[in-house]
Amino acid sequence: MQVKTNYQDVFDHANDAIFIHDEDTGAILDANRMAASLTGYPVEQLLRMDVGDISSARRGCDSEAARVLIQRVIHDGPQIFEWWLRRPDGSDLPIEVNLKHIISDGHPRVIALLRDIRERKEAEARLVEREAYYRRLIGSISDGIAILDRLGHIRWVGPSIRQVLGFREREVRGFSVFRRMDHDDANRLAALLEKAAHDDGGVFPLAYRIQHRDGSWRQHEGSCVNLLEDKCVNGLLITFRDVTSRLEAEARVRQRDMELSHMARLSTTGEMASALAHELNQPFFAIMNFVGGAIRRAQAGKLDEATLKGVLESTRVQAERAGRIIRTVRNFTRKSGYHRETVDIRTIVEEIAPFIEIEARARRIPVRYRLLREPAQVDCDWVLIEQVISNLARNGIEAMVDTPPERRQLTLATTLTAAGTVNVSIEDRGHGLPRANPDRMFDAFYTTKKEGLGIGLSLCRSIIDSHGGHLWATRGTGGGAKFHFSLPLATGESTHADPDR
Repeated sequence: MQVKTNYQDVFDHANDAIFIHDEDTGAILDANRMAASLTGYPVEQLLRMDVGDISSARRGCDSEAARVLIQRVIHDGPQIFEWWLRRPDGSDLPIEVNLKHIISDGHPRVIALLRDIRERKEAEARLVEREAYYRRLIGSISDGIAILDRLGHIRWVGPSIRQVLGFREREVRGFSVFRRMDHDDANRLAALLEKAAHDDGGVFPLAYRIQHRDGSWRQHEGSCVNLLEDKCVNGLLITFRDVTSRLEAEARVRQRDMELSHMARLSTTGEMASALAHELNQPFFAIMNFVGGAIRRAQAGKLDEATLKGVLESTRVQAERAGRIIRTVRNFTRKSGYHRETVDIRTIVEEIAPFIEIEARARRIPVRYRLLREPAQVDCDWVLIEQVISNLARNGIEAMVDTPPERRQLTLATTLTAAGTVNVSIEDRGHGLPRANPDRMFDAFYTTKKEGLGIGLSLCRSIIDSHGGHLWATRGTGGGAKFHFSLPLATGESTHADPDR
């Protein structure tokens, strides 16, 4: 059975609002019920109205504009555009209009299909607002943000590029990020980008030198994340910042600490001048006696070969003793740049031990050593760690000035920990730690000595902190003080110490 289609029912019950217009005048010839619902006017009233009567003139929508669009449909074909209706309550309604040229009952007409696009417009407005928000957010960030392709070409860059490198966005977009880099840094960064491009979700740290627009070279740090599979980004996201000033400031602080450390070592040596002179006098006096005795025997014709060998051997031993003292003092007081090397902590203790023992013997204080039997390699500046041990040992020696001679003892020990560090401790039997806030000992210029400058312990802590270690103090078992410092065990990446040093 064939069902006859009632096109009027289809027209009236369509989901879209439908208007039929005269192709010459643009007059409304017909409208369906959805058109009445959308505009807010009954169908009977719509048929008596002009397009301009239901349009928002303040948004540029009026009868003349409507007639222009209707004529465009006739000459150019279907038209799709946005329009603004004015409802009876005075509110404006955004709609999408689809105009088509048709033949109805043998007469040329223009049909208009209208659809409410308020939700779409609100969503677009939210997107625009959110984009503006993120633009403001990115624009206020001092760090640089860029998106690179796999080969390092800049696909997008944030406005902070001008603050970081002096360029405008359009001046760098599309260019290779490597063109203003040092050759070696460019190769390293290219390898890192290649690695990041094959990694999902990993964060890769960056460090490189790059030339500013003013010609100066800047040091950058940052990170790289692979977002090549993200359709919204489709690139490698790079964040970067200029750390030149920070690194220069750190270098100045390091230089100042080195100079302060050198002054402290010179001051220590000056304070020990009397003990050093006494210590050196003994081997030199012995050498003079051996040589003088040999000369007298030779003059008397009693210097045989065996006796001469004995004199020379004794002289050699005393000369080596004096040489060790002089070498220790020279190494301790030398001014050097910051230089790390891998060395056994026991070797450092053994190297500085003669220097400590000189003053200990002058004060009649025995020194005991409890050193590890196995090697404990650390990455450190040899001289600076020697200075820490020397300062702590001298503090312990000075703390025992009022301790009865039979109780005096200084103990140096090294131990390994489960945390992957080696601990060095220096224990005395002196007056102990201050009762009130012992940590104040490590503050700069805090001292309990009448003629102290208060930089020794502060400098020691600064040195240990710069090595990634920790310095602290506890009460000793014999009533004195026990100072400890820890250093991370070597990872094997540093330069090995010179055995002839």
